[in-house]
Amino acid sequence: SDCTREISKCAPHSSATEKYLVGVESRTGGVESMLKVGSGGVYFVGIWGMGGVGKTTVARKIFDNISNQFQGSCFLANVREESKKHGIKHLQKTLLSRILNEKSLKVASFYEGADMLKGKFCLRKVLIVFDDVDDNHQLEYLVGKHDWFGDGSRIVTTTRNADLLRCHDELYSVPELAKCEALELFSWHAFQKRTPDKEFLKLSKSVVDYAKGLPLALTVLGSFLYKRGITEWGSALDRLKDTGYEEIVKQLSN
Repeated sequence: SDCTREISKCAPHSSATEKYLVGVESRTGGVESMLKVGSGGVYFVGIWGMGGVGKTTVARKIFDNISNQFQGSCFLANVREESKKHGIKHLQKTLLSRILNEKSLKVASFYEGADMLKGKFCLRKVLIVFDDVDDNHQLEYLVGKHDWFGDGSRIVTTTRNADLLRCHDELYSVPELAKCEALELFSWHAFQKRTPDKEFLKLSKSVVDYAKGLPLALTVLGSFLYKRGITEWGSALDRLKDTGYEEIVKQLSN
């Protein structure tokens, strides 16, 4: 619908999402304790949840917090999209060149790529985040197995599909934001401050109820309503309700 298209235009770049981190600390802490950084062994931790719930934001924050404790690190973004566009081999090559700091690596096939990953990383302590993994092929030839990586390595995978994380050691399900967190995040985007203007409070709460604690929806709706008058807010809300929550979320999180 027109409403969906208009709102989708406000979909943030990742830097905008990360500008206002509401509720991220507690979620990050939950995953970091699972990672047991500093102890030996190789741990695979999966972060899962629906599209727009903040998996990438949490994973990025963890990566920034702990990557300096490893011999090599790589945040591999948009695995689903990138493997569709360029294939697994391209992602293997990206991963190898980032961790080994080598630009001119040649990977003949994704089978060879998998062998190279194992051969190069099995004695290194690495941190790798695979963001938005969506099929077994990526798991098998890119994410790999415990024996691919050196002692102390930590592998983090984010996905919408918990079934893909069966071989991970720990699983973290990202919870939606609590009401107060949701209102704060929305307010940062709609008013550029922590709490809504008084005359907008009731309408803001309606939008927050509509967004059901989904950070992406709160961010986009807040940006969409920024600097608009109260009557525009009212009509936007009516249109949102007509369009339906599922439709909006589907569009935003594609």
